[in-house]
Amino acid sequence: MPTYPTKMNTSSHQVRSLSLPSKLNHINQQIEHELKRLRIKEEASTSSSESVIIGVSGLAELYGCINRALSLPMTQQALSLRQHEKHVGELLKKCSSLLNVCNSIKEVLLQQGAITKEVESALSHRKGESQNNIVNYNSSRKEVIRKSKDVLSSLNQLNAQVLGEDDCHSSTVIKSLRCVSIINLSVYESLLSFLSMPVSKPKRSLVSKLMNKGKGKCERGNEIYDVDMVLHEMISGKTVDDAKLCFTVGKLKVLMGVMEGMENGLESMYKELSETKVFLMNILSF
Repeated sequence: MPTYPTKMNTSSHQVRSLSLPSKLNHINQQIEHELKRLRIKEEASTSSSESVIIGVSGLAELYGCINRALSLPMTQQALSLRQHEKHVGELLKKCSSLLNVCNSIKEVLLQQGAITKEVESALSHRKGESQNNIVNYNSSRKEVIRKSKDVLSSLNQLNAQVLGEDDCHSSTVIKSLRCVSIINLSVYESLLSFLSMPVSKPKRSLVSKLMNKGKGKCERGNEIYDVDMVLHEMISGKTVDDAKLCFTVGKLKVLMGVMEGMENGLESMYKELSETKVFLMNILSF
């Protein structure tokens, strides 16, 4: 699960904040508040998917706060000074990299959402080709896992960029944006880890096991894992009664809701991050 700091800077942060212009100081306090709220919500989450959705939604709020700071003339004038040119340029490069990774993740999410919807529709309407749909789903899941792992491995280089040496003399806005970028990486990693949950065949009837638990919650707390297991069992040739079929369809509907929540949160975050990039580009052009 992603981790979120409650404070962006060192113990001297509060002293520096007091000297900031009132508007910028208010925005900085909003960022601190969002960081604290994000951490509390993440700690209260009950599944990896909920944690990821909280993370991407929280990122949208954090980038929104950053953009309000960057929209202030006083901030733009300050960051356009020569002493900040290098830092702004580096942040612009990081924003571009984060946006590229976000695009890759969105493609994988859309693919996972599409194959989930397709197999759910086939099973819900008891179509004759439902077995073929399950086979296609399992095949596509392997592709989703491969793509997720490829994007995840590409984050290593981006990690090195974002986690580079911090400059204690940087402006508060620069420090805030760097902090949010670090959180962004953490959320990306959690989302990709969720999507790349390996496909494996169950050693015993997971459908019966989950149904007997009542709540239908998988031990590993991952909706994709739940779906992969029950579909593997259905395709293995074992008899599936109406109760088990309904249970499987229910699991698929839950996963569809999870995919929708992740897609919506990621889209909102992408829009805010794109706006951040535009602000940084404009500042460098001053």
